[in-house]
Amino acid sequence: MTALYIVLGIIAFLVIVLSIKVKITVHYDEDVKLDIGWLFLKFGILPSKEKSPKKKKEKPKEEEKPKEEEPQKKDETVSEPKKKKDNMFVRFYRNKGVDGVLQLLKDTELALKGMFRRIFRAFRFEELYISMTVGAGDSAETAIKYGKTCSVAFPAMGYIVSNMRVGKYNIEINPDFIYGSNSARIHTKISVIPLRLINAVIIVAFQLLFKVVLKLLKHSKAKPSVQKQVNK
Repeated sequence: MTALYIVLGIIAFLVIVLSIKVKITVHYDEDVKLDIGWLFLKFGILPSKEKSPKKKKEKPKEEEKPKEEEPQKKDETVSEPKKKKDNMFVRFYRNKGVDGVLQLLKDTELALKGMFRRIFRAFRFEELYISMTVGAGDSAETAIKYGKTCSVAFPAMGYIVSNMRVGKYNIEINPDFIYGSNSARIHTKISVIPLRLINAVIIVAFQLLFKVVLKLLKHSKAKPSVQKQVNK
C-alpha cells in the first residue's frame, strides 16, 4: 500500500506541476527579446549573451615542405546536400522587418489551417500588438506597398484572432510618404498550460499514426488486385 501511495503522490505532483502556466514574452523592435517565466523563475532566451573570445596561443611556424604533385583525378560530380526547410520562427528571426512580420502572419495562418491547429490552440495570446510603418521610393510606390501590406496583414490577423485564444490585440499599419522608412514592432505575451500542450501533441501524433496506418492498409490491398489482373 505504501508503494501505491507513493506512486499516486508522484502522479498528483506531476499533474499539479504541469497544470501551472508557462508565460512567454516576445518583444521585437529591431531585435528579438524572448523571456520565459514559470512560477517565480524567469529565463532570458534571446538575445543570447555573447561569450568573450579566448586568446589563442600562437604556435611556432613549421617549415613549409614542398608539396608532391598529386595524380590528376577525373572530374567527379558531387551531389549538393539538400537544404533543410526552416520553420516559421527561424524564417522570421532571419528576415525580421516588415517582410519578416508579414511572412510570420502568413505562416501562422497556414499552420492554423493544417493538422497542427490543435497544438497552436493550446497556446493563449494574453496580449498581441503589431505595428508597422511602410515606405518606398516615392509616394506612388509607398501607396502600392501600403495597400499590399494591408491586404496580407489584416486578413491574416483576423484569421488568427478568430481561430486562436486571444485576449487583448491590435494591429496598425501606417504609410511613410515623407521619408519612405520601413519598420515593424511586435509585442506579445503568451501563456500555455504544459498539460494541455502535451494532450494536444499526443492527439495529433495519434492522428498522424492513424493516417499512416490507413495508407499502408490501402497500399497492401492494392497490390493483390494488381497481381490478379496481371495473372489474367
